[in-house]
Amino acid sequence: MGQAITALATLGAVLVGAAGTYVVGRLGDRERFTRELQIRWDQRRLDAYVAYISAVKSAGIVANQVHKRRIGGASEDDLDVLLRQLEEFEVRRADLFEVLPLLADGPTIEAAHELNHAVWELEHPARQGVKLDEEAWFAVADKWITALNSFHFAARSGLNVPGRFSRRDTAALVVARPERANL
Repeated sequence: MGQAITALATLGAVLVGAAGTYVVGRLGDRERFTRELQIRWDQRRLDAYVAYISAVKSAGIVANQVHKRRIGGASEDDLDVLLRQLEEFEVRRADLFEVLPLLADGPTIEAAHELNHAVWELEHPARQGVKLDEEAWFAVADKWITALNSFHFAARSGLNVPGRFSRRDTAALVVARPERANL
């Protein structure tokens, strides 16, 4: 009888050990799967953000070139190539934006909407043949840069990117204002 009890105790210990090993393994697998899934979604979000921001920056840079050349006296015929490029970038930007509401968090989507509006304010006069004065041009360019920075900040926060965001990162995109001697 003593041997049977010892055998049953041993068998029980083996079963408890096996069950424990199974449970711990399943929990580890679940955690690993969740982590891998999160990495995959973060990579998709990052890819979508990079593609979108590239199109937004391209559209904004070309719109700035159009405004700068108009201020410099360029004819509409001279701007034809830039205006076609601007149209292509706008179509690309609009297409790439459609992915963001599927992948991004709320603050990033809101920042993208603000950025869309800011780039539209920069593009619209360029595409409509409106010659902005320098102050109006700088105002819409500054608004575009601010919205661009806000999108970067929201995207970084949504992706949990560590470190402090510097709003000077995209400052090189802004058209430099002429120095004013009497300021």
